[in-house]
Order: sequence, then C-alpha cells, then structure tokens
Amino acid sequence: MKGNTKLLVFGGLGLAALIALGLAFGGAKDDDSAFSWDAVGRGDIRETISASGEVRAKTQVNIGTSVAGEIKAIHVKDGQDVKAGDLLVTIDQERLKQAMAQARAALEASRQDASRLEAARRRAEESYPRYESLRHQGLMSDEDFLQQKLARDTAILASSAARANVAQNDANLKGMEDGLSKATLRAPVAGRVTSLKAEKGETAIPGISNLPGAVLMIISDMSEMQAEIKVNESEVVRTKVGQTAQVTVESLPGKVFQGSVIEVATGTEKTGNDANLYKVKVVLQGAREDLEQLRPGMSARAVILTREAKNVLRIPLQAVLEREGSLEEAQKRGLLAPTSRNVALVFRSGKAEERTVDVGIANTQFFELKGGLAEGDKVLTGPIRKLKDLKDRASVALRSKPDSELAKLKDAKK
Repeated sequence: MKGNTKLLVFGGLGLAALIALGLAFGGAKDDDSAFSWDAVGRGDIRETISASGEVRAKTQVNIGTSVAGEIKAIHVKDGQDVKAGDLLVTIDQERLKQAMAQARAALEASRQDASRLEAARRRAEESYPRYESLRHQGLMSDEDFLQQKLARDTAILASSAARANVAQNDANLKGMEDGLSKATLRAPVAGRVTSLKAEKGETAIPGISNLPGAVLMIISDMSEMQAEIKVNESEVVRTKVGQTAQVTVESLPGKVFQGSVIEVATGTEKTGNDANLYKVKVVLQGAREDLEQLRPGMSARAVILTREAKNVLRIPLQAVLEREGSLEEAQKRGLLAPTSRNVALVFRSGKAEERTVDVGIANTQFFELKGGLAEGDKVLTGPIRKLKDLKDRASVALRSKPDSELAKLKDAKK
C-alpha cells in the first residue's frame, strides 16, 4: 500500500507540474479572457471594388420616327444583323403625299402672286420720278403726289410680303418632303436588331421615347460588348480608365470575362435613399463564341483591381482601430475640429501598448502598413468589443496560436 501511495503522490506531482508548464507557456490562455493576435508580416495586397450592372453593346441606337402614321411594313426580324442604310420600317405615306401636293400647289400660287406684285412694284417705282417732276413744276397738287407716293410704298410692301410668302411655302414644302423621306426608316448604323418593339398595323408616334410606339426597335453594335456597372461614390474616386477588371454574368455561370475600364462617369445617378452612383464602363474580352452568347441587358457583376502593392508590410484589418483625436491635436494641425486616427494595440511584456499606425490600401484581410510598427510585432485582433474598450498599458493574456496559424489549421481540416 505504501508503494502504491508513493506512486499516486508522484503522479499527482507530475500532473501538477505539467499543468503549471501549460499555464506558463500559454496553454491555458485560450480561454474567454485571452485576446486573439497575429504578427505584422509581409505579402501582396490587391485592392478591389465590386459593383453590379448590366451587359451593353458598344452602341445602342433607339430607332424612332419623327412622323406619325400607321406602320405598313417591318422589313427586319428580332436578332437580325443589318448594315447601315438597310430598310427597316415603312410608315403610311398617303397622308404625307397629299399634304406635300397641297404644299406644292400653295408654293406655285404664291410664286405667281409674287410675280404679279413684283411687276406692280416696278411700275410704281418707275412712275414715281415723273410724279416728283410734275409736282416740282406745279403741275400736280400735293395731295395727288402723296397718293402716288403711298401707292408706290404699298406696292413695295406687297412685293416684299409676297416674297416672304414664297419663302414660307417653299420651306413648308421642303418640310413635307423631309417628312415623306422619314416615313421610310433605314438603319443609321450597322449592328443587330436587339429589341423589336413595333408590329405591322400599329401607329408610330414621334416624340418622347418612353411613350408606347415612340421606340420601334433598338439596333446594337455587337462588335464590342461592355459591362456598365454602377459604383458607389465612396469607391468611384479609386476607379480610373485602364484598370483591370473581371466580369461575371448571371446567365453564364462559371465564365469569367477579362476586361478593362474604358469610361468613368463624372455625373451621378440618384437611386433609393438618395445614394449617389456613378456609371463605369468595362470593355469585355474573351473568346468570340463566349462573347456571342452575351445579350444587352444581362445582369453582370464586375470586380475592378484599383491598386496593388507587392511584398509590403501588412496588418490584419481587425487589428486597426479608429480613435477620435483631441481638439488640441487638431489645432496644432490647423484644423477646426478633431479628426480620427488609426491605432493598433501591440503586445509588449504582457501589456497592450497603443500605437498610431499609418495604413495604405486594403483588401478583405489586410491593410498595407506604411508606418508605426515593425515586421514581427504582435498586434491584438480581437474580440473586437473588448479590443475597443481596452486601455493603453492594460495587462492582457494572448491565445496560444496566432490567427494566421489557426486559419491554416482550419483550412487543413476542410
């Protein structure tokens, strides 16, 4: 019994020693009171923005009419390729032809009237010097002379009005001729009919494009496909022409189209809650057979690479906290109100030291670290609620493994 008692005692002492060693080396620090952490390291950072939109052709032309009338014939089908100048739609021309005939007759009548009045003007002006001579010789009374002067002036005005009437009727006839020519619609550009909205027998209506009958069809230049996305105002400042992009289309799962930004709008679009969105156009690249599957209006999502930094110091996103600056600091910088600053809590000799850090670009995991810390520094990363309330120089306990190692173990188990 004594031997067994000694074994139990020595076994208990050994177990206690193991527990003490575990506590000393952090084995028991993975409890609820311990903080998660990671070390400042080096790596690459790619800053991207994501936004949704739709697929568009390089050029989309709404085909409408400037003359009203019944649609007599539609010469194309939806999806048909057309060349510039191809016949698209014929609108009823009978009413326009009748109006043009009336305008031509009115022009001819006004020309004849203008000729008659022009002849009367010439006679009046030719006779006027003779009346002036008679008046000077005392052979014509002042009253008769004034009557002849009034007749001359009236003839001049009538001739001028007749010429204006001729010009007006001529312009009216040209307008009728132009309207008749526009009753036959032709393709203004080469492309594909991507939306045929009209039917034979319907009435084509000139005017505002959102009225039924105003837009007869849409012709799209399919030689270049684009994604037109809407980017939030907080991110559009980082978007520039020439940046690389990748676009996915909801209708074509699994396909990724490479692209580049070709246009960034300077004007905004108001949406719900008055959020400001800016249109950004991305030209799509890829195999011809893949691009030919795209249709204008398909839902698209783009990821744009805005900036990239290689082999730079980086710090986990959750390690960077925002602290409100003091009014004294703001005044020293010439500011009227305090501004925020970025800080990180560094583990030093069992305590958390608050350090101001300068950060650059970011991805979904890291900030680029431009100053404030050195490679290898241990920074606290969580829990976030405790981290925000943690004071400078407060004593802390760390978990045994850094976040990066725990992430690798988690990935290995999957």
